[in-house]
Amino acid sequence: DPSAVPIYQITDESLAEVEANPVILSGGSPLAASETLTNDDVRILDARANEEFRRYDLTAKLDARLSDAIDVTLTGTINDRRNRLTPNGWRVLNSHNNPYQDNSLMRGNFRFRHRLGGGSSSDSEDARARKSSFIQNAVYTLQFGFERTDVSISDVRHGDNYFRYGHYGTFDIEWIPSFTTTEDPEEPFLNSDNRPVLRGYTPSPFNPVLSNFNNVLNVPEGEPLNGQIGDFFLPALQGNDNIITRELFNAQNGLISQFTNAYNIHTQPGIVLNLARTRQDDLYTFNGNFSFDLLPGGTEKGRHSIQIGFWYEQRFNRRYEVNPRELWIVARQLANAHINGVALDQEGVPIGAPIGTVDIPVAGQEEPETANIYGLDLSEQPNNLFFRSVRDLLGVGLDTYVNVDGINPDDLSLDMFSARELNDFDLLRYYGYDYLGNQFDGTFDDFFTERDPETGLRTFPVAPNRPIYQALYIQDKFTYRDIIFRLGVRIDRYDANTKVLKDPYSLYDIQGAGDFHAQAGTPQPGGVGDDYKVYLVDPDGNNDDVFAYRNGDDWFAADGTPINNFALQFGGQVLNPKYVDERAQEPTYIQQEGFNTDASFEDYEVQVNVMPRMAFSFPISDEANFFAHYDILVQRPPSNTIATPLDYFYFFETATQLKNNPALRPERTIDYEVGFQQKLSNASALKISAFYKEMRDMIQERVFFPVPVITSYTTFDNIDFGTVKGFNVNYDLRRTNNVQVTANYALQFADGTGSDVSSSRGLTNRGIIRSLFPLSFDERHRFNLVVDYRYGSGKRYNGPRIFGKDIFANAGVNLQAIAVSGRPYTQNLTPEEFGGSQIIGGLNGARKPWNFTLNLRVDKSFRFKDNLNVNVYCRISNLLDRRNVIDVYPVTGSAEDDGFLQSSFGQDQISTFQNSNRQLESYLASYQWNILNPNDFSLPRRIFVGTIISF
Repeated sequence: DPSAVPIYQITDESLAEVEANPVILSGGSPLAASETLTNDDVRILDARANEEFRRYDLTAKLDARLSDAIDVTLTGTINDRRNRLTPNGWRVLNSHNNPYQDNSLMRGNFRFRHRLGGGSSSDSEDARARKSSFIQNAVYTLQFGFERTDVSISDVRHGDNYFRYGHYGTFDIEWIPSFTTTEDPEEPFLNSDNRPVLRGYTPSPFNPVLSNFNNVLNVPEGEPLNGQIGDFFLPALQGNDNIITRELFNAQNGLISQFTNAYNIHTQPGIVLNLARTRQDDLYTFNGNFSFDLLPGGTEKGRHSIQIGFWYEQRFNRRYEVNPRELWIVARQLANAHINGVALDQEGVPIGAPIGTVDIPVAGQEEPETANIYGLDLSEQPNNLFFRSVRDLLGVGLDTYVNVDGINPDDLSLDMFSARELNDFDLLRYYGYDYLGNQFDGTFDDFFTERDPETGLRTFPVAPNRPIYQALYIQDKFTYRDIIFRLGVRIDRYDANTKVLKDPYSLYDIQGAGDFHAQAGTPQPGGVGDDYKVYLVDPDGNNDDVFAYRNGDDWFAADGTPINNFALQFGGQVLNPKYVDERAQEPTYIQQEGFNTDASFEDYEVQVNVMPRMAFSFPISDEANFFAHYDILVQRPPSNTIATPLDYFYFFETATQLKNNPALRPERTIDYEVGFQQKLSNASALKISAFYKEMRDMIQERVFFPVPVITSYTTFDNIDFGTVKGFNVNYDLRRTNNVQVTANYALQFADGTGSDVSSSRGLTNRGIIRSLFPLSFDERHRFNLVVDYRYGSGKRYNGPRIFGKDIFANAGVNLQAIAVSGRPYTQNLTPEEFGGSQIIGGLNGARKPWNFTLNLRVDKSFRFKDNLNVNVYCRISNLLDRRNVIDVYPVTGSAEDDGFLQSSFGQDQISTFQNSNRQLESYLASYQWNILNPNDFSLPRRIFVGTIISF
């Protein structure tokens, strides 16, 4: 994946300096050292630095003929890939820490084929009988397949050592009693709390560069800090602000307070990938095909070629993902969360007898005062595990404060936490696993009931994604009065095989009008159906005053009158739905013991789709042919279908996050094409066709509003619609005098309500957009020309000879030219850093520039004895080395300038840097390093040299 534009990377010398001291003082204030780099500190590369890709493929195939009529085939494939990739923002300063993504695939297939009617001897009586029989060429095939894909990615340095990711140092922290003064001469100092005091700090050996973020504090390694922290409790008593605490460090375990990037553009050297993910996908398939020919009357006239088949497929998708850096933050918050401080009564007096004493020196007194130390107030924390586990690890009691930041990260593990502790902090995402990464094959409901047999705590395992796909099809090919027909139908059955929300407008099921009015004994307005959802006036549901009804997306007033725009008429009204399960009045019902899944979920409604297909062709004359086809194609939802009980468990807490929707239906395409083919000469033909595609139920982001408790949320729905229409012109010239030519022109108009699942983001907050605009993949014009010039061998050779040798025998040149008009994009008015805002004109109302590519291949074949054939080739992609533009900045329409620095906003930014301790020269250089994005341009010229050997 070479780049067509320069690649900037920090030099080794400057990298060493920045890694040694990533934070420096400038004008007395801390500053990221990377914000002082200039063009002298980078080098320009021709290829992306620290990126690698390797792939191994092994395929084996065994064919066995068991008899003249039966054969079997066994195939197996093993694929292994390792891809070292560059995360966003890492390219200039941190690419030497690029992570690896490992992919492995294992596939096996077994095929059984049986030709009915026995052997194939042409001179036998049986063969002659079959030739005149009503059914001929009958054969059926059965095939079983299994495929497993494993994908993993993690930091290149830490792998699955999760607690190393966020370890930046060992902090020696001690909790000491803190006191308040009293007017009681018997007890002038009252032990009111305990205070953590930092005694020392040692940089981490696991992340030395990130530990260097603390160098600006001038902390000697392994030595006590500022002497004031050595004072036992007087600083706590006096509130001395000069005490050094862990919070003053730039790099605390699990948290770097600032300076993680340069100008919010380039990631600092040493930053650790905050991701460890593993994924496993299994695919089981079974399919069969039965084909035969029907000959009415036993003659060739009216032959029907029949195909009947079925397909069964089930997938098992698993994923386990950890954000490991934040584990330290969670551990600190949980380690002592059960300690409420010194046990005090309502008047602030310690409860119980003292557990010890300490001498407090007092200014002006020769003898210190003796103060009592009291015991701690502990809470049970029944759903938490970590505070107990960490004390078991250290061998201390529950009434002792624990310093997590002083523990070796290799001594900590995820099983020290409960599932609820990690999930509450959103550190995990998983399905097909439990919270510790062990595979789980249970059901949807198990998430709400499973417990650890030892601790009794809920483990919240999530079942794998297990969609089922089935299909049955039949096709007939026959000729009627010189017209060749292909008629068929395919029936698809798609089952997401999971539970989905009963109502996308509410987490909990809302009662229908029929049941509500029957229970309340009140009249039901005319025109209001029994299944219309009921919303009440009283938030507590203590009366029967109806506020509104809802039927799907349609709203109705209390008297049954339709409401054209609920958002405008009642947008500020608090919704009070009448829930089927009264316990749902509490928003956290789903997180409580005894939650009934029937209060929220139902089984996915299986989708059955019938897809007729028809194609026919017939000769207009001896030299022309007309053809047409009509298809309905259905595609299973391609994305955004996996939502788990874990997602719904935190439905309200994650209200602002984009949510997947397992209730998505398959996408549908209706396809028409007509055309004709005309013979121009014995060696050439012209083919013209026109096509029309109508795409329905396409997936797009959608905002559901209004929703109880959270007002609204964004998910996906089958709401997009699109059309693609155009025509193709093809010219084919068979090889004539060494030359073969294929030329094609395509004109296309692609319009729709959305180009991809996120193209309407921010535009559907109060409704669904139904306006058509050019789709992002719309290529209005495409030209493709392929010219192949080739010499034969032997008697067919007509090329030059040297010393009687056919030097160009079996050699040829293939030249391909492609020209494509620019795809659409949405132009913006206001420039921003590497982007823009405020749309000018319509969506996708502007066009990117044309692209032109020329590809060349030169090859020659050599034939040796023993049927050994060797083909040697040289292939050149983008022969002219054109820098074709693939994407542009939305304000300027250019791939080389976003227009920000020249704008008033950019000039204000420059003025801010000029009036601060940050260096303008460095900012402008950093901006330049990022403005040319390699992904905005096509690949440069590439030369491939290879050989193909067959025998």
